[in-house]
Amino acid sequence: MHRYIIRRLLIAIPTLWAVTVLVFLMIHLIPGNIVQVMLGTGANLTHQQLRQLYALYGINRPLWQQYITWITSLLQGNFGVSLRSGLPIGSLLVQALGVTIELSLGALVIAGGIGVPLGMIAALYKSRFIDYALRILSLIGLAIPNFLLGMLLVLVTSVYCPTLSTFSYVPLTQQPVANLESMIVPMIALAVSLMAIIVRMTRAAVLNQMQEDFIRTARAKGITELMVWIKHVLRTSAIPIVTLLGLQAGYLLGGALVIENVFTLPGVGRLIVDAINQRDYPVVQMAILVVAIMVVLVNLCVDMSYAFLDPRIRYE
Repeated sequence: MHRYIIRRLLIAIPTLWAVTVLVFLMIHLIPGNIVQVMLGTGANLTHQQLRQLYALYGINRPLWQQYITWITSLLQGNFGVSLRSGLPIGSLLVQALGVTIELSLGALVIAGGIGVPLGMIAALYKSRFIDYALRILSLIGLAIPNFLLGMLLVLVTSVYCPTLSTFSYVPLTQQPVANLESMIVPMIALAVSLMAIIVRMTRAAVLNQMQEDFIRTARAKGITELMVWIKHVLRTSAIPIVTLLGLQAGYLLGGALVIENVFTLPGVGRLIVDAINQRDYPVVQMAILVVAIMVVLVNLCVDMSYAFLDPRIRYE
């Protein structure tokens, strides 16, 4: 397994390098730069002063030189500083990542904790009213965009539960209860779409496993129906569900970026949007690179979990 992990990490290196190149080029295709944003429309500087500002921020050099300088500093552990605020990018990302990770994990727990049981219920009552109702609700959940659902939840909670409609983020380490009040609605808004997918995938996986020979053998041995579901059906059905969660990791983080802007949460999404508006290239590049690394690591963890879910799987 160790050789497999090392091989997967080595394969991830060119993927992450390609991400850095694409992000770097896409950001520089946006019209304007940090100097123009800082000066605004009312500035009256000479060409010499503009050249000095361009040289100060390093944006007067060719793109390939700017990229080499940035990637070299990154490999040396220097994440750089924000062109806008002058603060270390590492400290900005640490603060923002805590919010994004909390939002994503909370949404994952809600989606999995509700979606898996509902999917099993839909499979247990196949072709009955409850099955049709859950499938229709899952389609509705898939059809509603995260940002629209977030705004609808804000309207509903502001009328019926004002304590949950606050837009002021409170860190978890300071006031856990207040933090939960400020995060539960964004978590639900992010979890609904993923929950709908999990319901449908769980239903399909359970129905597929129910037709396998080892399920009939377990029942023939006199094993109780509850133990058949827990020990055999649910465990073997977990592999496609876990695979789905790994594939949805990028979607979950992308949705978190949208939800953070809807609910004004100080996460990576807000950090990226603000940095794009301010043409703060180093912050955008590092933030997106961190998100890409998280997606790669999540998928690696998903691959590693297969061996624990199914002992027949071996890594070479």
